[in-house]
Amino acid sequence: MYLCANCFNIGYCQKETTTLVSDRQIENPDFLKDLRAFTSELSVSPDKWIEFIADTYRDYRGRIVYKGQEVFLETEVLEVKSIREWFRDFICTPVRAGAKPRLREESRERIRLIATVLATRFPFEASTWGMRAANDNHPPNQPEQN
Repeated sequence: MYLCANCFNIGYCQKETTTLVSDRQIENPDFLKDLRAFTSELSVSPDKWIEFIADTYRDYRGRIVYKGQEVFLETEVLEVKSIREWFRDFICTPVRAGAKPRLREESRERIRLIATVLATRFPFEASTWGMRAANDNHPPNQPEQN
C-alpha cells in the first residue's frame, strides 16, 4: 500500500482503520469456530505463528481503534512457555464438526490479538467471522422439512 504525501510523513494512513476485536466477538462460539477454520487454512506452522503475527502487525499501514481511539496491541500475551502447543491445538486445528468451542480465560487476549491482526490483512474474511444467515429458520445439522 502506498501512502499519500500527508500520511507518508507520519508513517501510516490516517483513514485506514481496523477495529479491535471485542469481548462480544471473542465470546461468540461461531466467531471462534470461524476464526479457527480460517487460521488452520493459512498453512502457518505452530512455530512460525509468532513471526507471522509480528510481521503482519508491523506491515499494517493503518490504525487499530477501540471506541474511536487508537490502541496498540500487546504482543507480550504470546510470550509464554507453551505457546507453540497452544498454536498447534487452537490456531492450527479447526473445531470438530458438531463441537462448540469454549473460551478459556487465559486465551482471551491471545485471541483478541491474533483476530485483530488478521483482520488488518484479511478484512473481508474477518468481517464474516461469527456471522450466520438471518433467514436460517431450521435448526443446525437438520434438513429442512417441506
